Amino acid sequence: MIKFAQILSGLFVLILGSAALVTMLFPELINQPSGFNAASDYGFTNLRTLGAPTLSLAVITAIGAYKKDWLLLLPASMYFFFNFFARTLSTFIEGYNPEMFFGLVMTLTLFILSQVALHGFRKPA
Repeated sequence: MIKFAQILSGLFVLILGSAALVTMLFPELINQPSGFNAASDYGFTNLRTLGAPTLSLAVITAIGAYKKDWLLLLPASMYFFFNFFARTLSTFIEGYNPEMFFGLVMTLTLFILSQVALHGFRKPA
């Protein structure tokens, strides 16, 4: 069960790390497809700034997977939950959008998988 939890944690590290690096190094790649219009350099700075905490979550999750410590996986799990919650609020307030629905399903799936990983790390302890 620990190995499975470590594999899931590795998946979270890949997802969080790649999202952070793309946001920080190539913000123009997510500018147009996401529908967000960062028209100025300051807008791109805001996108890059969003990548920093995401990258720190990836590093913390990697350390947690290596040390087999469920407490270090908890921030990523909470991130997925609050991301899902924010997307749910946006769906109700701003209306249904197919791109938003994909994000809802993806973040809910990541949250559920993170709960499985947390349980996998906590069960032997």
